[in-house]
Amino acid sequence: MTGVDDPKVRTAIVKAQDGYVVELLEYSNGLQNGTVPSGAGSIGAAHLALTVKDIHVAIARVEAAGWKAKGNPLPIPGGPRKGTLVAYVSGPDHITIELMQPTAR
Repeated sequence: MTGVDDPKVRTAIVKAQDGYVVELLEYSNGLQNGTVPSGAGSIGAAHLALTVKDIHVAIARVEAAGWKAKGNPLPIPGGPRKGTLVAYVSGPDHITIELMQPTAR
């Protein structure tokens, strides 16, 4: 079903205060299927975007856990998310997460 040989998986189910549920999976066989592209615009790249209350606090927390910000938070210049502060962070496994702090309304 997964395309992974001997798929031993650790699972965590995270439920946010607003009811959204995220399922996180960690396969025990490491990088048998290749590596994750490092650039957000690369073919095959994917990321998860999370809304945070304070992007600077969120970056400090993930950096304390060994992740790195790919630059300083910047506001989205236009469109429906105009003004939202955005930063991408990358973990030791090269997984990318987008942090988004919406403007106060």
